[in-house]
Order: sequence, then structure tokens, then C-alpha cells
Amino acid sequence: MAKESTKKNNEGSGKHCVVVGCKNTSKKLRKWKLATCELHAPETHEYCVCLQPYKMHRFPNCSNANSAANRKQWVRNINRKDFRPSKYSTVCSVHFEEGKPTSAHPYPTVAMGYIPYKQLSRGRPPPRRRVSTATKAVTVQEKAGGVANMSPHGVERTSTCVQTAGLETKDASVQWYDARVADHTYAHVNPITKSKAKGTQTVKAPEVSAVNLQESDMKFYTGLSVRSFWALVNALVVTLTTTPKFQLPVPDQLLLVLMRLRIALMIWDLGVRFKVSRSTVCDIISFWVPRLATFMRENVIFWPSRDTLARIRPKCFESCHPKATCIIDCTEIFVQRPKNLRKRAQTYSNYKHHNTYKALYCIAPNGLVTYVSKLFGGRASDTFISRNSGFLDHLLPGDEVLADRAFTIEDILPHGVKLSIPAFTRGLKDRRLPEESVTETRRIANVRIHVERAIRRLKCFKILANIIPMRVKNVDDILITCAGLCNLQPCLINDDRAQETSDSDSNDEEGNVFSVEE
Repeated sequence: MAKESTKKNNEGSGKHCVVVGCKNTSKKLRKWKLATCELHAPETHEYCVCLQPYKMHRFPNCSNANSAANRKQWVRNINRKDFRPSKYSTVCSVHFEEGKPTSAHPYPTVAMGYIPYKQLSRGRPPPRRRVSTATKAVTVQEKAGGVANMSPHGVERTSTCVQTAGLETKDASVQWYDARVADHTYAHVNPITKSKAKGTQTVKAPEVSAVNLQESDMKFYTGLSVRSFWALVNALVVTLTTTPKFQLPVPDQLLLVLMRLRIALMIWDLGVRFKVSRSTVCDIISFWVPRLATFMRENVIFWPSRDTLARIRPKCFESCHPKATCIIDCTEIFVQRPKNLRKRAQTYSNYKHHNTYKALYCIAPNGLVTYVSKLFGGRASDTFISRNSGFLDHLLPGDEVLADRAFTIEDILPHGVKLSIPAFTRGLKDRRLPEESVTETRRIANVRIHVERAIRRLKCFKILANIIPMRVKNVDDILITCAGLCNLQPCLINDDRAQETSDSDSNDEEGNVFSVEE
């Protein structure tokens, strides 16, 4: 028993976060890494894709003047009496705005266990010099009688000064009074309370509201028309089991989430636009993104029946591919490089030369998104994703799949399913295709290009065009939500001129800003 107790004491509790009230330690972090992940069992947290809850950061050393200044600022922000950090003192990542010390935010400032003194009071204003009304009137009268009545030539003249005795005078800063202000009392500022008079305007009204957006503004912020946006709002309200308890109304909450997805506005910017705190913005996004993804999977992204496919198939498919069921391709999303070497190897893409997430994207012949796989690492091949994503379960005998040359999946397709891919030059003499193969390849490329356009429309949601941080956990839900929003936009392929169709999104005129080459 003595040996066991000695062993437990030797283990210790690890390095503690020195912030007042924080209970994060390195020992808790080690236990978390050795524990089995609930989502990716039987793997432990050390090898699964789940993000680490926090990290421990040591104090800056005093190797140079800048480092010494940063160390002093750390100690000043921690605000503990007679505290002198040692070389083992640490602060966890919870107390940094970006999760770690950066050049923009090098000091711990979040959840410091106390309220900074600067926020308690703005301090006493400087004293103001007060002059009574009678004194002002006497002074003006003396000046008018002694100086103003004498002309430069010594001739006395009649005073035009108004006797102000018994009248209330104003401060010099507001001596001139504008009568037009009385017509607009809502803009009048009370000099005592320093606030606007109560009127019909609401002080907390957001700068952006779903009720006031025009058609062009709605397409820019969300990618949807006004009619589609309100139809989505009404459908989501019906399916909600719990009412969100936020300050903003439900349409503005949904507008906030779609603005985050479409143009990737920062959390701070959204808080300023909608007059809410940053934590409220994060809570709204965390509440709506999973529910939007569930709604899109159940109602918007679906595999149509053969009768529906025959009815919506454009004319450009009828001559060469009358049984075409879907067009597939893989798309990649840039992701921050993981620190874990195993995850880093699994997500590195030799095609993009970057760490990426990869998903299978499938559309119907008319451009409707019918299937989106879960995300794989960028190292996975197109064949591997096709085999393990569940895409093959939707195919039936007699279907035709159009794909790129990288999809060599004929041996794993169900019986009776045809695969149409461009011809290979490997094994041919002089690596030259016969005339029949060239014609067939051009016909396939002529209709397969629509999946590239569909992926481009998906990447118009700028959150998928940027590098996604590793701390973002619900990337699958974000991808499904953006794909479902693409189905709520106008049809991708115009049946009248399918070869020269352009997206009807207003942002597609500026497509180079948001698109990523595939």
C-alpha cells in the first residue's frame, strides 16, 4: 500500500494553468488522449480526428526585449498578487482569443477570472467651469456699454447689444440654436443624459435584417432569392422541435448563418451587424448548422426515381446518353495542417499539394445535387471514396454513370450499371486515340462538364473556398448545408441552350472572387 501511494504521489497532477479559477492541467489532457473516443471507437483521442480541448502554453522567455515585454504583459493580465512565473508556469489555450499566442493577440485576455479595472468605470470627467447666468449677463452688458459704443474714431454710437439680465444663456459651444432640430425630436441629443430622445426608432435594431433585404442583396448575402429564403424559413420553423431562445428573430438568425456560409464573414463582423455579442453569434451558428444539415439530407438532397430522371433529363443527353443517371466527381476543401503526423499524412493531397478534405459530389443530368458523401482525407483516391461512401447502393441495373478518367470503378459497380469515362491512351500505338474514341470522349466531356460547374457553384460559398481551421468540427454539416442551398438556387442547366448556360446567381458575375479551380 505504501508503494502504491508513493507511486500516485510521484505521478503528480501535471502542469496547472496559472489563471485564477482555471482548473485545466496537463494531467487531465493526458487522460483525455488515452481515453477511447465516443465517436470513433475503438480509437483513442490521440489518433482520432477529434480536436484537442485545450493546449498548455509556457510563458515567454526573456531572450530579447520583445519577449521580456510580452512576459510582463502576461503577468499583468493574470493579475495575481506576488506572482512570479517559473520556467514551468503555463497558461492554457482557453484564455487566448485565437486559441494560442499570435502576433495579433499575443496575450491571454479571455476568461481571466476577474473583471479588468478599465471596464468598471470610465473615470471621473475633468471639472467644468461653471458661471452663473447673472454674471454672464452683467459681463455682456459691461462690454456693450464700455467698448461696443465707441467707434474706432472715438465717436459714440448706439449699442445694439440685447440686455440679457434675467434671461437664461447657453454655453458657448451650443450658443447657436438650430430651429430645424425641433422638427426632428428623435435626433435631438439631451445634454444631460447624452442620449437620443425617445422616438419611433429602435436603438437595438440590427444593421441587416431579413425583412428589409432586396432581391439583389439577398442573393449576395445568401445565394438565394427572397422567395426561396422565406420558403426555407417557413419549412425550418415547422420542423423545429425546440424553439431557439435568442434575442434575434428566427429569420435574422437564419440570415446570420447563411451570411457566415456564403461570404464567410467574421464572428466579430456578424456581431456588429446584428447588434449581438460574439458568443451569441457562435451559439446561433452552433444551433442552426446541424439542423440545416439534417433538413437538407431529409428534404432537399435526394436520389430521384427513374421516372423523375426521365422527365428532367435535358435534351443534350438524349442523343448520346439517354440512360444517364448521374455525373460524379470528387471535390477537395483546403484544411489547416494538423499537428498530429498521422492526420497530416491522411489529409495531404498530392494533387492540390496541400492538406485537404475530400468528398464525392454527385448530380443528376439537370444539375440537381443528388448525393454528397462524408468527408475523407485528401490522400484517399476517387476509387476508394466511391467504394466506401455508400454511393454504389443507389445504383440500379440499367443506369449509366458519367465520370472522370480517375474513376476506374467498373469492377465494383453493380451488375448492369454502365460507366462512361474518357478513353485512355495507355497501350495504344503512338498514344493516339482512334477517331471513334475521340468522338466518344468529346461527347462525354461535353456533358460531364456540368459537374464541374456544379462544384464551382458549391465553392461560391466562400467558407468552403477558404482554409478551414482544424478546430472546426462540423465540416460535414457545413458541406451538406451548402450543397442543399445549391439545390434551392435556379436550375443549373437550361434546356433551351444547355451548352452555353450560365449561373443565375448575382455573385457568379464575380465568380473569380469566390471560386476555386477543381
